[in-house]
Amino acid sequence: MPSGNNMRIWRNCNLQLGDKSVKKFIFFVCAVLLIFGCGGDDHPPSSGGYTGSYDSLYYEGRTYKTVVIGRQTWMAENLNYNASGSKCYNNSDSNCNTYGRLYNWETAKTVCPSGWHLPTREDWDVMTAYIGGSSTEGSKLKARSGWNNNGNGTDQYGFSALPGGLGKSDGSFYTVGYDGYWWSASELESLSYLAYGRSMSYDGDNVYWNGINESYLFSVRCLQD
Repeated sequence: MPSGNNMRIWRNCNLQLGDKSVKKFIFFVCAVLLIFGCGGDDHPPSSGGYTGSYDSLYYEGRTYKTVVIGRQTWMAENLNYNASGSKCYNNSDSNCNTYGRLYNWETAKTVCPSGWHLPTREDWDVMTAYIGGSSTEGSKLKARSGWNNNGNGTDQYGFSALPGGLGKSDGSFYTVGYDGYWWSASELESLSYLAYGRSMSYDGDNVYWNGINESYLFSVRCLQD
């Protein structure tokens, strides 16, 4: 089945034309265009996805994929360690299986396994610089499926970011399927009750830094020391 620009040619070939001779001519032209136009699309995907290898890390009864990005080794999935105070989105175990658990900032700083740590803002920025800047980082880090409204990424580096949403201390949860939020270990110097969180959304290619109340519940990605 044709795709991309060729699909548009195919659709145009199926217009309802009354004159049979005109219709035959149009189909002849379209056939020629399809034959000689099959070599490419005017909107090719920027990447077919990650083609490198993964390693693994066993921690507290679970095995996690890990991936090297530049000179850093990251978990390639969200942490799902049942620490005190952590939550599954909407208190559903199935959401933990998909998105990992959500943690407040104080807990997030303590849950990574030995030899790994909650990345600082500077750690995140090292990855950002390596993959080409924050304006396209979201599209390169987001998984190729799992984001609502076709907000998926290319997963070019194997990071496989998923939209786990967030939780609040009052027991409410928000935006699973639409947004992903991850803690950094860095606190705002001017406001000690806020820490830096990394976020990306279904409707954009960017990633963002935000000052977040430390009681909020975010996802965690651990980085090797």
